[in-house]
Amino acid sequence: LRGEEIEIPEMLAVRGEVIMHIKDFEEFNKELIERGEEPLANPRNAAAGSLRRLDPKETAQRPLDIFFYEIMHCEGIKIETHWEALQSLKKWGLKVNPYAKLCKNIEEAIEYHHKMEKMREKMEYEIDGVVIKVNRLDFQEKLGTKTRSPRWATAYKFPPRKEETQILDIVVGVGRTGTLTPVALLKPVDVKGVTVSRATLHNEDYIKEKDIKIGDWVRVARAGDVIPEVIEVIK
Repeated sequence: LRGEEIEIPEMLAVRGEVIMHIKDFEEFNKELIERGEEPLANPRNAAAGSLRRLDPKETAQRPLDIFFYEIMHCEGIKIETHWEALQSLKKWGLKVNPYAKLCKNIEEAIEYHHKMEKMREKMEYEIDGVVIKVNRLDFQEKLGTKTRSPRWATAYKFPPRKEETQILDIVVGVGRTGTLTPVALLKPVDVKGVTVSRATLHNEDYIKEKDIKIGDWVRVARAGDVIPEVIEVIK
């Protein structure tokens, strides 16, 4: 690495997140359309779907990128903080997100969240929030993990993007466990590159609380930038 003497661990296991840049996603969709294939819905789904391909050669043909963000196992070198781990990954030639920032306190972390929210539309890939993490690895170990997530990290989401449309009908969907969920059938609307024509209304209480009726004009958002839901009625 640039002729420097760099100490590299004897054994290293790392975790990263695979992404697809918006520009690469648009180019790839053009190729799919030219081949007579269905275009992909959005860059995040495209990246996740690419990793689930049964043939690794197909995955290799997709325009994917990756940011490494965690050292899961490291032998021969002592690392004491998450920030030190990120700097080490970068030093070893592994790609780290350039927007990562070390904050001294929660106020600084919240200020950083607001800054990234303003930058959201100008970024080269899609994000729906930032992750705030405890820096010291010994503190991370003491805090431990829940069934599906660590106690030392929390996702601080951005407010969902909203668009206006009209409810054409309300139907009831039946889940695989028999749960009944009211669903709004909408006049199709584009919500950040995804055409939304159905949105969850959660339950009967939600409909009564929001006073939602067939024919209403409503604001629709994708919860977590994924699941469409009716946020409010436009009076």
